[in-house]
Amino acid sequence: MKKLALLMIIVSLSIWTCSSKHKHPGASAETCTTVACENPDHKHASGVSQEHGGQEHGGKEHGGQEHGGKEHAGQEHGGEAAQNFSAAEIKGAMNAHIAMREVDGVFTISDEKTGEDLKLKFVKIHDPVRKIEGKGYFACTDFEVIGESGKLYDLDFWLNPEGGSLKVTEEKIHKNPKKTDAGWEKKARYTFINDNPVEID
Repeated sequence: MKKLALLMIIVSLSIWTCSSKHKHPGASAETCTTVACENPDHKHASGVSQEHGGQEHGGKEHGGQEHGGKEHAGQEHGGEAAQNFSAAEIKGAMNAHIAMREVDGVFTISDEKTGEDLKLKFVKIHDPVRKIEGKGYFACTDFEVIGESGKLYDLDFWLNPEGGSLKVTEEKIHKNPKKTDAGWEKKARYTFINDNPVEID
């Protein structure tokens, strides 16, 4: 009986406290958090503060993509920022592929335009890596001609999941070195339109 009497006193105090805090209909929900309040004009918060359904801007800033997910509006490279596989995983797969293709530090690739077998040295992977819908993951790289400092080729690589890991499925020369008065510069062979490579005349 003592416990029941004590419980009734606590409930009564809770109702009185809640009613005393809400002096006007439509008062802020934050002023009452107890479920004992029976005033139909009061709207009670659940105790969890949420902005936009608990996520700022639906959990994404600009829909999760900066500039539509494309660098320079997709003119340099197509695709959106990499998803599912992290940038580190994509770069790891790229480094493993390059190491596997190298012989004594030399990466050989056939130039489909000239028929020449190029002897190149890996320099770096460009940031950011990408995901192109329907084509897989994408990484752009710099390779230097062996023995010719500053003479760079820009090679593009496409990767796709195979057996739970990423594998390179296509290699393509994006830019070739061109001699100028100022030195070597890279000349593009194709650009991206709607995420598809389009040859440049």
